[in-house]
Amino acid sequence: MNSSLERKIEVLPELPGVYKFLDSKGEILYIGKAINLRKRVTSYFSKELNDRPRIRQMMPLVKDISITEANNEIEALILESALIRRLQPQFNSALKDDKSYAWIYISTKEKFPTVKIVRSTEKGEYKNGKLFGPYPSGFTIKRVYTYLRKLYPFCTCKNKDCASSLYFHIGLCPGPYIGAISEEDYRKNINSIIKFLQGKKENHIKRLEKEMNIYSRHQEYEKASQLRDRIKDLRYIGESIDFTYYDEALSYETKRESARKKSFEYLATELGMENLKRIECYDISNIQGKHAYGSMVVAVDGKLERSHYRIFKIRGGDNPNDPAMLTEVLQRRFNNLQKTYDESLSSIPDLLLIDGGKGQLSVVKEYIPNSIYLMGISKGKHFKRAGLLLKDEFWFVKDGEILQTEILNPEILIDLRNEAHRFAITHYRKQSIKQSKMSILDEIDGIGTKRRKELLTKFKSVDGIKKAKEDEIYEVIKNRVVVKKIIEKLTNL
Repeated sequence: MNSSLERKIEVLPELPGVYKFLDSKGEILYIGKAINLRKRVTSYFSKELNDRPRIRQMMPLVKDISITEANNEIEALILESALIRRLQPQFNSALKDDKSYAWIYISTKEKFPTVKIVRSTEKGEYKNGKLFGPYPSGFTIKRVYTYLRKLYPFCTCKNKDCASSLYFHIGLCPGPYIGAISEEDYRKNINSIIKFLQGKKENHIKRLEKEMNIYSRHQEYEKASQLRDRIKDLRYIGESIDFTYYDEALSYETKRESARKKSFEYLATELGMENLKRIECYDISNIQGKHAYGSMVVAVDGKLERSHYRIFKIRGGDNPNDPAMLTEVLQRRFNNLQKTYDESLSSIPDLLLIDGGKGQLSVVKEYIPNSIYLMGISKGKHFKRAGLLLKDEFWFVKDGEILQTEILNPEILIDLRNEAHRFAITHYRKQSIKQSKMSILDEIDGIGTKRRKELLTKFKSVDGIKKAKEDEIYEVIKNRVVVKKIIEKLTNL
């Protein structure tokens, strides 16, 4: 694996999404989904998946990785399927034809419309209704369909014989053909399904909450509790599906990119900046000053540029002093501006954001070039209305003065602060685990400084030693007794 690819994998987010493996020409070799992008992609470069012939054949060709983050697991699953269908990657053996896809079809022209799963959209009858999809077959489509039917019962009875239908007796068919529900109320259920699949769930939830409160005030507690359960289910499935009409997978990626760029444009307008292309955000992670690290995360045109992320190990002692540590990080970062071929460190940000308020800004502002817009974000003293969370406060430097400001569209700044914090914490934990594993070698009788260094030089890490065969370790140690102690100790890790 080349160093550039290794670097990309290290900074992948631990979030749901879709990953693409690319060859040296930028052609897509494989598309996959993940609940945790970093963990899943990393597994391809270990022995974990090497027993699969197609994977063994593909991995030497992989020269680059591209990802698209999703809001949740199901969104990633649907996006993966749609992209495979659209792009037809060489190493994806499944999901390449329409038979692997399913749609939800609503027959809106009937007196009592029905909802069903269909495997093809070629039939002329589907033009007389609404199609939503595609969804991957199996788990996803069935989960969506089942929850929708539970929330908004609809009729699928053959021969319109609701009375003998099991679904009617378990509450999944409202019995329109036997007068158990009016045509108007049945239509409300169907319209609710359509609105939900069109992504209008939040307005619908608010309306249901109002109805629930009215029932509660009138002491109609059974109806109120039914609506409460419906809202709960809606929120659950709403977390699983956050989009509609997935006919063009690439349009989803395009929309996400467009939304990010617009967030940059809105922020630039608010701050009165003519140009806002690159934002860098910095955070410090430490426990009482020890093992301190500074993180730098970057967004360009609204998109997180993970290959430009950097970690700075703090050199200035172990005293817990965040402003001093932040100053060290920024000095090192800008001292390298003209001395490096590293694109990340030679690029000048338009806006620099620190995780800190007035105090931190007053210390670090002297070290930031005047051409860079300097801001800080800190937890305020006032609570937000919902959830009693502390409201973020925003600060900026103007003509040497530090002023507080209101930001109407703060999402991009908050996301960057959270990303910088996540990146710093992730690195800290990784180093802590690595350090604890290193110390395990010191606990083994017969392993001194020299032998420990030889083992780590040969096997790169404690995990590498653990995976090695007994004879391979013996080649380094030349002592069977000590080798057995090493294996025994590491087996219990």
